[in-house]
Amino acid sequence: MHMVSQFVHLHVHTQYSLLDGACRVDELVQKAARLGMPALGMTDHGNMFGAVHFYQAAQKAGIKPIIGCEAYVAPKSRFDKNPDQRNLSHLVLLVKDAQGYANLVKLVSAGYLEGFYYRPRLDHDLLSQYAKGLIATSACLKGEVPGHLLKGNYDAALQAADHLNQIFGQGNFYIELMDHGLLEQKKVNEGLVKIAARLGLPLVATNDVHYLEHDQSHAHEALLCIQTQTTLDDPRRMKFGSDQFYFKSADEMELRFAAVPDAVKNTLAIAEKVDLKLDFDQYHLPRYETPAGKTKEGYLRELCSAGFVRRYPTADPSGPAIGGAGGELSARLEFELKAIEDMGFVSYFLVVWDFIHYAKSKGIPVGPGRGSAAGSLVSYLLGITDLDPIKYGLLFERFLNPGRKSMPDIDIDFCYERRNEVIDYVTQKYGRDNVAQIITFGSMQAKAAVRDVGRAMAVSYADVDRIAKLIPNNIGITIDEALNVEPQLRELVATDKTARDLVATAQVLEGLNRHASIHAAGVVIADRPLAEHVPMFRSTDGQVTTGFDMDGISEMGLLKIDFFGLRTLTVIADAVKLIKEHKGQDIDIDALPLDDAKTYDMLSQANSFGIFQLESGGMRDLLKKMRPSEFEDLIAILALYRPGPMGSGMLDDFIERKRDPQKVKYPHPKLQELLKTTYGIIVYQEQVMQIASLLAGFSMAQADDLRKAMGKKIPSEMEKMRSFFIEGCKVNSGIPEHEANRLFDLIDYFSGYGFNRSHSAAYALITYRTAYLKANYPVEFMAALLTSERDNTDKVVEYVKETQAMGLSILPPDVNHSHARFSVVPACRQAGMTEAIRYGLLAVKNIGAGAIESMVQARQKDGPFVSIFDFCRRVDLRLNNRKVVESLIKSGSMDCFGCRRSQLFAVLERALESGTRAQQEVDVGQLSFFSIKGQDGGFGKRDERIPDIAEWPQAQVLANEKALLGFYLSGHPLQRYKAEIAEFADFTTASLKNARDGQDVRMIGLIKSVKLTTTKRTNERMAIVGLEDMDGEMELVVFPSSYTQMVPYLKEASVVVVKGKVNFRDGLVKMVANEMAGIDEVYDLIKSIHVDLSKVGKAGFDKLKEKLARFPGKTPVYLQIDTKNYKSVQILVGKDLHVTPSEVLMEEIKTLVGDDRFTVTI
Repeated sequence: MHMVSQFVHLHVHTQYSLLDGACRVDELVQKAARLGMPALGMTDHGNMFGAVHFYQAAQKAGIKPIIGCEAYVAPKSRFDKNPDQRNLSHLVLLVKDAQGYANLVKLVSAGYLEGFYYRPRLDHDLLSQYAKGLIATSACLKGEVPGHLLKGNYDAALQAADHLNQIFGQGNFYIELMDHGLLEQKKVNEGLVKIAARLGLPLVATNDVHYLEHDQSHAHEALLCIQTQTTLDDPRRMKFGSDQFYFKSADEMELRFAAVPDAVKNTLAIAEKVDLKLDFDQYHLPRYETPAGKTKEGYLRELCSAGFVRRYPTADPSGPAIGGAGGELSARLEFELKAIEDMGFVSYFLVVWDFIHYAKSKGIPVGPGRGSAAGSLVSYLLGITDLDPIKYGLLFERFLNPGRKSMPDIDIDFCYERRNEVIDYVTQKYGRDNVAQIITFGSMQAKAAVRDVGRAMAVSYADVDRIAKLIPNNIGITIDEALNVEPQLRELVATDKTARDLVATAQVLEGLNRHASIHAAGVVIADRPLAEHVPMFRSTDGQVTTGFDMDGISEMGLLKIDFFGLRTLTVIADAVKLIKEHKGQDIDIDALPLDDAKTYDMLSQANSFGIFQLESGGMRDLLKKMRPSEFEDLIAILALYRPGPMGSGMLDDFIERKRDPQKVKYPHPKLQELLKTTYGIIVYQEQVMQIASLLAGFSMAQADDLRKAMGKKIPSEMEKMRSFFIEGCKVNSGIPEHEANRLFDLIDYFSGYGFNRSHSAAYALITYRTAYLKANYPVEFMAALLTSERDNTDKVVEYVKETQAMGLSILPPDVNHSHARFSVVPACRQAGMTEAIRYGLLAVKNIGAGAIESMVQARQKDGPFVSIFDFCRRVDLRLNNRKVVESLIKSGSMDCFGCRRSQLFAVLERALESGTRAQQEVDVGQLSFFSIKGQDGGFGKRDERIPDIAEWPQAQVLANEKALLGFYLSGHPLQRYKAEIAEFADFTTASLKNARDGQDVRMIGLIKSVKLTTTKRTNERMAIVGLEDMDGEMELVVFPSSYTQMVPYLKEASVVVVKGKVNFRDGLVKMVANEMAGIDEVYDLIKSIHVDLSKVGKAGFDKLKEKLARFPGKTPVYLQIDTKNYKSVQILVGKDLHVTPSEVLMEEIKTLVGDDRFTVTI
């Protein structure tokens, strides 16, 4: 037991002082506890981001938490936002009690919402308004009082101290002393002590803690460099000037402040004044206004009754449930409703029902469910989810455990284009001050920490990359874990000082918060203004969010809901709309047959591009192996395709059992019905719960406790659960102890890999819907899919290739036929045309929605455009400006006018001028409607001559298409080199992902970009090169060792042969280039030619000799021939038949012996 310390730290910066504080909250409180400190303060810069985290961690460690903030104070008004107002002062604010906590929340919120100017700023007016319940200290050298003293202005410092004392009241304002060995502090401290004596103010000693240990000073300097984007060797970089900003012991602090012992003791006096208890047991749900005369409970039951009739139109409410699981429907419904009422969550369900009902009423696509909420019958009846929990054996207790009160967690997917409409509705209904999105923090994970620290230490890119690449790509892996599993990393750290220093520094900083942003989905809805519950924050783009993250929001009892924008829902809705428009069929996406043979046949062939959750190469491999044949297979695929089940062999076992029913075994005979759909394997968390119920007689609430205990693996909890389970198995199923132990171990093992069936089933439904549409309505589905990715050029290119591979045509963009979105062109038998997809104009760069709307309206009103002049007269040129029309020309969207693109470009200025004049004259009434259409033989036909000039070079035409569409429309610049690519390139950008990291590869491609740079350490030249082939693009890294050889070839638009090593980094494929040559030199690279004559005999040999003799040179030729005893031998031809390789020679040899009997070595 430690003696109680006579000092506590009150000025401490944690990981929530972004890129400034290097103290992790959990480690911080543990160190305070080890040092016997009874309390601890947290004072991050301008925010309370970590207040809940800190409060709970301190309480758990037996330490009194003192929540605070080091505030920024504006020199005058917080509303003054001029450059001369950037000179801020610091002020430490500490919470004394509940009133102080509420006031600090308001102050921090006001700093962001009212005073933000580079920093969240307060002013004296705000401090005066919200001073009650707060203790203030004069802060560091940047404090207002010390700042005046630094300038030698004692009177101003005295006046400032007196004013702050008046604001906070006698005994609540302390003069803060620091001693980090800085000369400025020594000078200031003398004045501070003098002011304290003069005004009768108490002193308090602090250490402005920014890192935990003395030896972490260097790492903290690197952190500051990361913040300021400088390097440690930069003499002008921001620095603290001392290595003393660490978490010192009481003895160290007493020694430092021996001359003013009261300043140390006053830290305890402040701690004793603090009496704050945060209430985590109360919920602050928004008030849902029910129709007049109806209670919340009654209204929820009424909605469920209506939903029952809708969902089960032929079922007897008191009859057995569909599928025979879960008891009677009415009993299940009553059980859920009672649990919801008893736990106080009726308003929660009504709020969620209301905004989902609104979304559906407005035609906004809503997902069928997400997470464990799909296990609730109430959710299903309300339309919150669309998957029958009874039919699919989903459990309410997995969602809401009546035996353990915690806020429900309903996450919802919406159409990504219209998600904000739902958030706007919620904001308007419950009040703008009561609704906000939620902050989240991006942290420095292992690889990122290494790269950040490497930049700060000015280590060369190559060296940093080498270290970072040795850290496995496992999500959440730490540097310590990487060192344990990667021997090359251990060796590098042991033998290379630079690597050792970099890794050691990165270990101190990894996991620290790097930046704040807006959570992708989280929205909080409160019963009153959020600033009365939690601090608020304004993001860099001006959006207001909570100042607590998702965990903090939940702990404070606030309703947090994830509004996810899911692109796939938009694709489904658009496809259904296209089917209606072009085939006249109404597709009820909620009532699709789940046994469609075409769908499962397509998936079994791994034709899953564009299919929700099944697009990846790994998923496609799994589909080939599993050959899904029913909906349950899709549920299992989504649950099993994860590192745990795959690494454990569980997935392979599942596939074997599906293929061969003879291999299916059940852990116990009573489990056959339960595990039938998963071939005897425990795949889902719900199955763990159901086994506990079936064999051991657990209630579902108890079974959920078992599931959670197995997830946490707490030994004491596990032993207690094991005893309950064994006893239950004996009593309920007559299972002996040794067998019950085996079963417990079995479900414990599988629980580590088990997945939430509710989530998997709900997402499998989305998967199936996309697969059904692709299999049965491919044209409409692919058009909708392409539209959804119109802003992602790489995806558009990928899906265009998939569309063409499916045998469907993609028609080019066309100002007379295209719409904003990709559209379906019906089949036309007379013209011999099948259904096709017309390219959407929104996918053409530089073309906006307004410009397209203007074109479409003009076409609808007066018919197709007949020329570029006609186009420029009829569309709104304020929207269709020069850049837009130029892009239409270069992308081929105006090829319909029958002119070359060069011709259209040549008359572009005249067409725009003509159109502008015509529209101006219409505006003032000087030109008739018919004139603007060019039909009066007058103005409309003036100067519309098209010059007879040659088309641009093909390379320029193709480059324009690539720049504006993302791919080549009318050809490919590498088309002419197909023979060379087939012969000499062993990989393409598409196949490179199948290579091994570090594998030697050879590729042929077009250089798209060259970025020259230098290494930081040695200042040597290197290059980053963009290379493109017929399948895609990739990045080449040319290090100094290869740069000199390659520099003659590093020119944009050059076609080159490049050799190098594959480099997988953070999920991206690159190549470290070692050699390069021009395409015209490719044949010079051939070292030998190998021809197999075993199938062509002597006649073939004679013909080959003739061909070789026509191309004399120095490259040797090896022949594979069969001897009389049928043995195959290789011979080298005489030097008179050595050759000079060329495309012609190679084609002639292939024609003679066949492609597969001819190879070259390079």
